[in-house]
Amino acid sequence: MRAWLKRISSLIGIVLSGMLILACIHYFLPLPFFPILDAMSIAVPWLMVANGFYLALCLLFRTKRFLLPLTGLLIAILSFGSFYGFTAQVAGSTPQEAFTLMTYNVRGFNARGYYEPKNGGEQIVAFTEQQQPDIVCFQEFNRTFFPYFKKFKNRIITPVTSGKSPQAIFSRFPILRSEVISFPESANSALFADILIGSDTLRVYNVHLQSYQIPSREFLYADNGRNFLKRLNRVALKHRQQAQLVQDHAEDSPYPVILCGDLNATPFSRPYRVLSKGMYDTFKKKGQKWGATYYLNQMLPYRIDVVLVSPGIEVAKHQNFDIRASDHLPVQVTLKIQGE
Repeated sequence: MRAWLKRISSLIGIVLSGMLILACIHYFLPLPFFPILDAMSIAVPWLMVANGFYLALCLLFRTKRFLLPLTGLLIAILSFGSFYGFTAQVAGSTPQEAFTLMTYNVRGFNARGYYEPKNGGEQIVAFTEQQQPDIVCFQEFNRTFFPYFKKFKNRIITPVTSGKSPQAIFSRFPILRSEVISFPESANSALFADILIGSDTLRVYNVHLQSYQIPSREFLYADNGRNFLKRLNRVALKHRQQAQLVQDHAEDSPYPVILCGDLNATPFSRPYRVLSKGMYDTFKKKGQKWGATYYLNQMLPYRIDVVLVSPGIEVAKHQNFDIRASDHLPVQVTLKIQGE
C-alpha cells in the first residue's frame, strides 16, 4: 500500500511540474501550433501554487521528490517573474512633471442595465472624475457617454464605420495623430494616438484583443467539449495574429510607446510575451499584491489588463482598484518621461 502511495505521489509531482514547465517553455520551442499550450497559460498561477504546496509536502516528509516541483517553480519564476507584487508605495514619491494614465474595460457602461450593478455606468463616471487621470483608455466604450467626459479637451474613438467594438482615448494633452489598427475577421481592434506632453511626444496604444466569449458553463461541456476546443483554437490563433500586428506597428513608432488595454490573456501567455517584448510592465515595476483586473466566475483573480511602457518612460506608481462597476477593474499608473 505504501509503495502505491509513493508511486501515485510521484506521478502527481511529475504531472504538476511537467505541466508548469511546458507552459513556461513552449513559447521558445519549435513546436507545432497547439492551442491547448497557449490556453495552459491561464492555469500557470494555480500550477505554481499547486507545485508550491507539493514542494512543502515533500520537504515536510523529507523526500527527494522535492526536486520536481522546485525545478518547475524555478523555471516559472525565471520565465515570468512573480505574479504577486511586493512593491511598497512611498508617500510623496511622485516626481514632478509626471502624468497619470488609466485603462478600463467599461463593458459599455452597462447602458442597458443587463448586468449588476445597474448603476455601473454612473459609478465608472464618478470614479474617473474622482481620480482625474490625464489620459484615459476605455475599452468597450459607449458613445452615448461622451458628454460625461467633456473635461477632456482631446478625444478619439473607434469610428462607427469600422464595425469594431468602440474604444476611446481621452487626453488632457493635445492629440497630434490617431489611427485604428483593424484586426481581420474580428470585432476587436487597437487604437493609437500620438500625444504631445510638454515638448515630448508619446504614442499611446489602446488594445482590446479577442475575447473567448464563453456564453455559459454549459458551453464548456457541449458536444463533449468539441465546441469549446474549436473556440479555444480559433481565439488562440487570433490572439497570436492580433498581438503580432500591434507589436509590429509599435516597433515602427518614432516615439516612446505606452501600450495598455484588455489583452484577454494573462502575463503567462504568448500574446503578452509578444506585446511586452522590449517593454516594461508597470505592475512588475510598482505593483502590489495580486494585481487582479478580472475575476473568473467572480472568484478566481486574473491580471489581463496591463500597461506596458518603453524603457524611456519612468514608472512612479501602479494602482489596481477593486471597483466592481464592470466585469473588469481599472488600472491607473503614474509615469514620467525620462530626461525631463
